[in-house]
Amino acid sequence: SRPIAIGLELLIHMFPRPGELRQAKWEQFDFDEAVWIRPSNIMKKGIEHGIPLSKHVIKLLMELKKISPESEYLFPSRDSINKPISNLTFNAALNRLGYRGKQNPHGFRHIASTALNNQFSNKEQVIEACLAHKKQGVKAVYDKATHLEERIEIMQWWADYLSNVTDNIKAVA
Repeated sequence: SRPIAIGLELLIHMFPRPGELRQAKWEQFDFDEAVWIRPSNIMKKGIEHGIPLSKHVIKLLMELKKISPESEYLFPSRDSINKPISNLTFNAALNRLGYRGKQNPHGFRHIASTALNNQFSNKEQVIEACLAHKKQGVKAVYDKATHLEERIEIMQWWADYLSNVTDNIKAVA
């Protein structure tokens, strides 16, 4: 379905943990500020975290809003609009696309991390912040920076990079 296809694109573009996207609610998205504020209760480390939204992601979200049933969830269950989709939905979609054993939803985080570290080797902390990884040791005690401005730049670079890759694939096909 188109909503699940959009979900896969959002996983690629924003590289959240799959459960965070599965449980995402519309109220968490601030389109004026172009940010998704993930509440602490859905985050692995229990800390609220914002993801800057690229122009492409905003376009995908607007499309999803138009075609989805009225629900607080971006991806409501088929059984009840008051519950999110199953935790197997995105996996099943990738399997149907032929990626069984090759790619899973969490793996998009690895791909993004690798590409971003290759491009921005001098911004390891910023990339870790993009991945919502908690700082460790003394750094965690003293450095509370979230690097939001730099993450905005990186997330837009990532969206543009993905667009370039898909344009090149289309050109070859």
